[in-house]
Amino acid sequence: MKTFCAALRKMDCFVAALLAMTVLGAPAWADEKGDCGTIVLPTGAGQAGSDDLTSFSPLFSDTAYNAEASWLLYPNLLWINRFADIDWSRSLASTVTTTDNTTFTITLRPWHWSDGVPVTANDVAYGFSLIKKLGPEWPGYGGGGLPDIVKSLTVLSPSQFTVMTTHSVNPTWFIYNGISGLAPLPEHAWKQYTLDQLFQLQSTPSLYDVVDGPLKLQKFDVGLDAVFVPNPEWEGNKMHFSRLVFRFLQGDGAAVQGVESGDTDAAELPAALYNAVGNFPGVHVEVLPQAAYQNVTVLNFDNPSMAFFKDVRVRQAMEDSIDQDAIIHNLEHGHGDPAYGPVLHSMTAFLTPDMRKGIFPVGYNPAKSRALLAQAGFTPGPDGIMQKNGKRLSFTYLEESGTGSITELDEIVQADMRKVGIEMKIKQMEFNQMLALMSGHPKGWDATGVGQPVAEYPSGEGEYETGAFQNSGDYSDPMMDKLINENVSQPGIEHLYAYETYTSEQQPVIWEPRERPTILVNNRLHGMGEFIDPIGMYAPDQLYCTPERTAEN
Repeated sequence: MKTFCAALRKMDCFVAALLAMTVLGAPAWADEKGDCGTIVLPTGAGQAGSDDLTSFSPLFSDTAYNAEASWLLYPNLLWINRFADIDWSRSLASTVTTTDNTTFTITLRPWHWSDGVPVTANDVAYGFSLIKKLGPEWPGYGGGGLPDIVKSLTVLSPSQFTVMTTHSVNPTWFIYNGISGLAPLPEHAWKQYTLDQLFQLQSTPSLYDVVDGPLKLQKFDVGLDAVFVPNPEWEGNKMHFSRLVFRFLQGDGAAVQGVESGDTDAAELPAALYNAVGNFPGVHVEVLPQAAYQNVTVLNFDNPSMAFFKDVRVRQAMEDSIDQDAIIHNLEHGHGDPAYGPVLHSMTAFLTPDMRKGIFPVGYNPAKSRALLAQAGFTPGPDGIMQKNGKRLSFTYLEESGTGSITELDEIVQADMRKVGIEMKIKQMEFNQMLALMSGHPKGWDATGVGQPVAEYPSGEGEYETGAFQNSGDYSDPMMDKLINENVSQPGIEHLYAYETYTSEQQPVIWEPRERPTILVNNRLHGMGEFIDPIGMYAPDQLYCTPERTAEN
């Protein structure tokens, strides 16, 4: 759903331990994999909404869709699957080892660039050197501590290198969030360019003639589509299509109409149309695994007129007012999970024992919500809205325009909050305008909805640490910083549990239920549930068509 920079509510990136795909009314055809010819998908590959691609460079990809597109060309070293396991069969690295939690040795699989040149450790070192030059301008800055946590990256041989950290770290955290963020880049093809030239060429197909991923970028028309073709030198699984087209379709209905007409092969199915698709011939509905991001309301702690956001009792009252189960049942047709903290409902390996049982510090409880507001010194005003010292408990919520499902969800939350005396005024705004306001006028907004990614190891340094790159609301708390530091620097799941419990208590953002994407799929196409890996890396080799339905679009 809602978007902000790299943290897109509609994105399908960074996840673990997710539920299996459910197919509703899928045709019972033979599972023989045939070629599809051309496959046409909206950007986001069926996730909520559709945004234009603007970059294909792993160095400058600042939105989910850009990152997903860049990973088709330049995959990262590690593939973390939906079960929070490293899938070594899809990873460019074959092993990662450490004996002291400071020095990590990475061995690469034999692999080649699309021009036949071997992929080597020098290419990883080259990619990391560009990240270091970008520093805070790199969109992934701070994730896994990169790049500042790296004391040295030393090439040992063409197939092996070491990464030494500035201090001892939690090895699981660093492997999952740090090393997984590294990718080899083609030094022999790119060394002719300066970093500024690479930035200027980031949407130019010719820059990407040499790739090590499954696809190559054939054509890019701004605002229209991006066309990918299989990399003929790809050493992974065979592709079952000749072209993969990402088409830029705006609004809830455009992509669905495209599937109905046969112009598009899959599209996100808006909740309002869920019960009507049974009348569409030649299509079926699939409920995909939950993507690895959370729907959250970001609060602007830097806005002095919103000082009440700094009172944890107010934040808890906001969360306690939201009937998440009702939203899942009524809006998402039962395809969703509640969220009350920083770890996904489905990431059971990382949930505290209590949270696995559904026990959280917060939860739907309007009576508790009103009691918390009373403890914070608020009393009901003439219209029922709480007030304190003459100031109403009221804020304006920026909502991305153009997507009906977003508005429906926000209006439900708005009504729930009003029942306990919190006024949430909704203001629709075009995404780029919203982004400009939040980036350029830190005190000029109150709250907004975003999709916040959940890292492979959900340690929080990218979201809730003071000054973190995804901490767009400027939340800051010394205890939070301390717990995050312990989480990333000391081995042991108990540090993750302590951080997780405290974060759920503190509510640095207000969590909302997380839907499982429901998409409408052309009957000829199979493998969408496997193609959209919730981590964010597309697996195009999973797409195929039944032979009797194979057709060139």
